[in-house]
Formats: sequence, C-alpha cells, structure tokens
Amino acid sequence: MFFESFLLNLAILAALIVALIFDYVTKFFSYWYIRHVPYKIPIPFFGSDYHRVLKLRSTSEEVRNLYSKYPEANFVGVIKSRIPELIVKNPDVIKKMLSTDFANFHCRGIGLDRSRDVCLRNNLFYAEGEKWTLLREGLECLLNGMHREPDVSLHVCLSGTNEVVNVRELLSEILDAVFKDCLFEGKDDGLVLKDLRQSIQRRTYSEKFKSYLKEIFPSVYTLFGLTTVSGLMTTKSNNVLKESKLLTKIQQTGLTDQINTKNRKATKSENVTELELAYSILSLFITEGYIPCLNVITSLLFELAKSPEIQEKIRTNNSFSVDYLDACIKEALRLYCPYSVITRKCVKAYEIADSKMMLDKKITVTVPVEAIHKDLKHYKNPCAFNPDRFLESENEMRHTFVYLPFGAGPRKCIGEQLAMEIIRKVTKAVLEKYKIETTERTPAQLTFVDHNFMKIIKDDVWLKFTLLKS
Repeated sequence: MFFESFLLNLAILAALIVALIFDYVTKFFSYWYIRHVPYKIPIPFFGSDYHRVLKLRSTSEEVRNLYSKYPEANFVGVIKSRIPELIVKNPDVIKKMLSTDFANFHCRGIGLDRSRDVCLRNNLFYAEGEKWTLLREGLECLLNGMHREPDVSLHVCLSGTNEVVNVRELLSEILDAVFKDCLFEGKDDGLVLKDLRQSIQRRTYSEKFKSYLKEIFPSVYTLFGLTTVSGLMTTKSNNVLKESKLLTKIQQTGLTDQINTKNRKATKSENVTELELAYSILSLFITEGYIPCLNVITSLLFELAKSPEIQEKIRTNNSFSVDYLDACIKEALRLYCPYSVITRKCVKAYEIADSKMMLDKKITVTVPVEAIHKDLKHYKNPCAFNPDRFLESENEMRHTFVYLPFGAGPRKCIGEQLAMEIIRKVTKAVLEKYKIETTERTPAQLTFVDHNFMKIIKDDVWLKFTLLKS
C-alpha cells in the first residue's frame, strides 16, 4: 500500500487505469495533425467515425461529406475508433497506390478472410495474400470457359411485357435466367439461384444489423461467427451443384486442393470441400456480380426513360449504336457506381511522393470513388446523365483514375468484361423491343442505401414499356 487509506489507494489505482485506457484509445489522435493533413476531430472510443457508428450517416455519406468539406486538399485524415485512415483525393496518388505501388497496398484490410462463414472465407473480394492469388487464377479459368450467350433467355423473359412494370422484378427474372445459363447451363430449375439471391438481398432488421457489424466492426462480426448468407447448403443445392458446370470447372482447376494445401496447418474444420467452394463462388457471383448488375441496369433504364432523345440516339437509322450504348453504360456506372469506396491497407511503411508524407504500416487508405465521380474538377455538371462524356474525344482529356467503377490495378474487378457484356446484352434486348417511359409511379430520383459494402436501390422503380413498331 502507498497510503494508509484503502480508499485513497483505490482511487489512485482507478485513476491510473483510466489514464492508461485514455492513452490507449487516444494514442493516434494527433497522427494527422503532425503530418499537416486536414482531418475530422476525433473523440475517445469513437475516433472521428462517430457518425457512422451511431448510424447518423452511411459510409457513402460520410466519405462524400469529408471529400467536399476540404475541396482543395489532396488528402483527408480520419480516425476509425483509434486507428488512422487516409482518404486519398489525388488521381496521381490513387494510381500509384492501386497500380504502380500495388505491392505496398495489396490487402483490402477488411479482416473478413478469417470469418468462419465459408462464403466469406473463400470470397475473392475479402481474400488476402497467396489465397487471393489462388482464387483469382481459379476464377479466371472459370470465367474464360463460361457460357455467355443469354439471348434466348432474354427474349423468353421479355415476352409479354407491354405495360407499366416493376423494373427490378423484371430484371431479376432476366438475370436469374442469365446467371443460371452461365453457371449451370440450364441444368438447374433456377430455384437454388433464386433462393440464394433472395437470402442475400433480404434486408430484415437482423440482416441490417449484421451488415452494419460487418462494415463497422468486422472483427466482432468474425469473432461471433455471424453470416449474412446462409452457410448451410440444402440437399437440393448440393444436388444441383454436383451436376453444374461450376463444380466441373473447380475440379478441373484443382483449386480446392491448392487452397487446402495452403491451409495445411489449419484444423480440419477450416479445410474446404469442393461443394463448399462451389457454393461460396456461387454466392460471390451473386453478391459481386448479379446485384451490382441489377442496380446498374435499373439505374440505366431509369435514366433512359427520362431521356427519350438518348434512346433514339442509340437506335440510329433503324440500326443499333453499340458504341453509344457503351457510353450510356459507362455514364450509368459513373453516376451510380456499385461501390462508393475502395479500401487498401498499407502493408509496409510508404512515402507518398511530392507530399513527402510517410504512412506507417497497417494504415488503411480509402479511395472515394463516388465522390471522385461527382467532382466538378473532373466532370462538368457531374450530377447530370450525359453519355457524351465517354465518347472518344471527351474521354482522352480525362485522367484515367477519375473513373473507377471496377477499381484499378491487379485487384481490379475480375468480372468487368462479363458484367459489361451482361449489362450491354440486357439493355440492348430491352431497347430493341421497347420504348421506355416514366409514369406517375416513377420516382423523381433514385434513392440508394449502403448494404454489405455496396450501394443498392432502396425502393421499387416503375417504368412503362411500350412495344416498338416493327
């Protein structure tokens, strides 16, 4: 005892514990101040992330707000809980981090690759290190051998449409058929794909909470073994996957054995079976392929319905302008990008050229994709839908790293070509057959919410489909 009074000793001990805790949680609060980077003032336990933690703003809103708050700055500092994070606004620095100096930023830093959920643990989006390399090579083989002729499915799904329709429901039917043809070559009745897709899209209070934990507190999400996709495969899904081209391609590549060899020191429960890997890849196609495609095509048709002159420009002289359609798709991807941010973790100390600023190991870097896409410095009248921006003459004048709907560098979206092909074919099939118009039920603008790291359309979108004269 330091003093005779027990209460005095207890008070001193309590004060020391509080001081140590305070020092721990505020250790990095001056990180951006001493580097002369503008930053949001942090508070203990929350850092400067309190708006997101308390659900006052989504990730998209928070990053957009910080981006616009410091218009002249190349960087904005944030403290997430107690760890520094850097929002990078300069396209030249973004290029170096995502591409040129990729070796320093090859990790996403989300931490979900250690999840007990097989669908997350074997997801290319979250994988790190050697496992990411193995999964990417395996998926490249899978994509190269994939069936990509959904024309029959498109015409079957569109037949009979000649009225005011819920666009998301119509497109869900079309994409169910398209992805079924790609992954199962028609051997599935579509229910397995549809059931899994609906479970991922479901936004009950429970799913919203788990999505919140996954995004804000991924370590807690992993610790409690939570899942946002059903980890239990039914007998029916097993039977369908056993007969699928997806499983055949996985067996041909030997991907399962490679992953298990890599995890040789892991316990038996952490090894993956071929069926589990097929199921996780199927969920990957839905979360990172199907749902983004659904939102982009819905957004594109919404904008085209508001702009009949652009529709007619696509249908030039009774022919079809694929180049202009591609410009429309790129503009929809700019205006309604599937992901509002890209994150990377600095894996070793890194000096940012020109600024002479040194980033320490484990600092997370955020690329504000949506905010860059709507920055007046890069796009004139950025909130307007204007496909002419992506015609060749306009495109050449723009920095290549201010358009990032699929990311950039070695971790760029592996399914970019397939996604563009699906969006192009679905939109082309609709516009060749129908004139699209707005109705009284059409919203004035689309409302998006953040869900499982991506942006999704909140409400139904109703448009009028009128058959074109032959």
